[in-house]
Amino acid sequence: MISSHCRVYGALRSVYLFFALLPVLVLTLAQASSAQEQAYREELIAAGRSAGLSGDRYWRTLVHYKKKGGGWQSLVDDPKFFLSPSGKDDPEAELEATLAAFFEDPSLGDDHPQCRFPARFSWLAERLAIDHGRLPEAACAKYRENMANIKMKSAVLVFPAAHGNGPASMFGHTLIRIDSSVPSDLLSHAVNYAALAKDTNGFIYAFKGLFGLYKGYYSILPYYDKIREYNNIEQRDMWEYYLNLSEDEIRRMVMHIWEIRDTYSDYYFFTENCSYNLLFMLEAARPTLDLTDPYRERLRFWVIPADTVRAVLASGLVDRVKYRPSLATRITTLADTMSDGDQEQTIAVADGRTSPKQITESDMTPERKTKVLDLAAELAQYRFAKQETTKDAYLKQYLAVLGARSTLGKQSSDLSAAVDPPVSPERGHLPGKIDIGGGWRSLGFQETREWFTEFQWRPAYHDLMDPDAGYVEGAQINFFDLRARYYPEDDSLRFQSLRLLDILSLAPRDRFFLPVSWKVTTGIDRAIMPDGSDRLIYRINPAGGGAYKRRGIGTAYFMLESDIQLSNVYDEHYAFGLGPTAGIFTTLTGWWKVNLTGQALFYPLGETHRTFRGTLRQSFFLSTNSAVELGILREQTFRHDLTEYRAGWNLFF
Repeated sequence: MISSHCRVYGALRSVYLFFALLPVLVLTLAQASSAQEQAYREELIAAGRSAGLSGDRYWRTLVHYKKKGGGWQSLVDDPKFFLSPSGKDDPEAELEATLAAFFEDPSLGDDHPQCRFPARFSWLAERLAIDHGRLPEAACAKYRENMANIKMKSAVLVFPAAHGNGPASMFGHTLIRIDSSVPSDLLSHAVNYAALAKDTNGFIYAFKGLFGLYKGYYSILPYYDKIREYNNIEQRDMWEYYLNLSEDEIRRMVMHIWEIRDTYSDYYFFTENCSYNLLFMLEAARPTLDLTDPYRERLRFWVIPADTVRAVLASGLVDRVKYRPSLATRITTLADTMSDGDQEQTIAVADGRTSPKQITESDMTPERKTKVLDLAAELAQYRFAKQETTKDAYLKQYLAVLGARSTLGKQSSDLSAAVDPPVSPERGHLPGKIDIGGGWRSLGFQETREWFTEFQWRPAYHDLMDPDAGYVEGAQINFFDLRARYYPEDDSLRFQSLRLLDILSLAPRDRFFLPVSWKVTTGIDRAIMPDGSDRLIYRINPAGGGAYKRRGIGTAYFMLESDIQLSNVYDEHYAFGLGPTAGIFTTLTGWWKVNLTGQALFYPLGETHRTFRGTLRQSFFLSTNSAVELGILREQTFRHDLTEYRAGWNLFF
């Protein structure tokens, strides 16, 4: 009996001792595990340092490092993108902090660095042969779910063409489409980088964009959303460049997109913009690519979206190109094949003044009926995309048109296929321009001609008189347009002008589209003074109006302008004027363009005066990147007359 009690007592005592010592045992094991993790962490950091991984080009790609002075700096500005406090400027500190962070507690879930930075984790695991069994295992449920949903098979670089009536869209744009095995590309995902900007004023947008006052974000969106935004709402044609990336390369790219999503970089209109930053994604996909460095090495001060397309093509990444016309282009193309009367019938159907059934029962030919109803259907879609009609009204009208159209049989054609593709953006002239020329002028009291030579330097982007191929006809956008003249008779070099910003949009109006033409120009110019001399002034010159295009004639435009001139020469130090401008420009042949304008400005405030000005400009295109321009100017200001003749040779670079 006593022996039995002793045995029970001994068992209880053992259980007690086990539970009493359990915390010590757990702590000992945890300390041993922690010591092992600490040792392995230090081993990996030492191996990374020995292999010089912080200087590896792919590491610089993943963290977006570029040379700055004698060191490196990441173009990403969001602090949460870095795991080291000095990570933005110190590649080695960021790499070591990244390796150390992989050992953090798995309870962090999707916030664990292994989940937040899968591209870094994958690359470092490969380069250092990391033993995953010696690391904490992070679940990364959200990351794995998103990677499974994307189902990547191929990739396409997409270029929504420039949109002349939108200040944020005048250079064009680029994005990347990730395709899956699903046949419809509308169900693909789009990788986009864009400024978070709500400003619609061209001057404000340009000012903020020039000085990095917007934040740019990467995002992954359904491709049909981008089609709706660019192709339908903004009336922008789209070019699709199919890339020869493998599935593994696309996976690397998507991993990097995942780790940089929701982080911002300061958005610079000319350099760190939508297209340049997207090149990092392609470099992350294929490490042998070098797309981002050449711009800095050549000391170029701008990166135009079409330039990045040229770079991607030159790298051998593109297999084929596809043109996707916008809804507006399809409407315009079909309307151009119809008479004025049939166009009016189309609008009557779209407005609900004529029922689709009346068209099918009319005495029109089947071909004309088909075109009217096809165009009415396209117009209904466009109005709904622009939110000019409600969803219920759109569906009622659209289904009625389709119902009537179905009674006519298979007589229609694919409207997208019927559109002749224009010149693709990368085949247009280069954005920079040097103009070397000369001429003579006569001003006011001068009885003799003053001969001069002139030099112009424009870093970007397109003038109304430049070749339109690859650009939007009637659109002009120039930055930092500098002109200087040398007058040999008095051996003087004179600063002529510096246009900081010069935007002009002459978007034609017709029965279907009613855009407003507008312009904004600001910078330093020479102007005639009350004493007959010409002096430098600062000018702000906005305008608004309309343009109308007639085939075989050209585009006529009319605008009401305002002009603010600032100068210490004026008694009141300023002059404010208003007045009309009218003109017509046309491309007479594929190599000859003409622009004739007349202007009358009346200045009732400040230094009161009047200005009457007429200009004739002609461009003769010698090649894609070379042209000769001739110009005549006749002006009267403060009753002083100016006559000027000029010729110049334009070289695009």
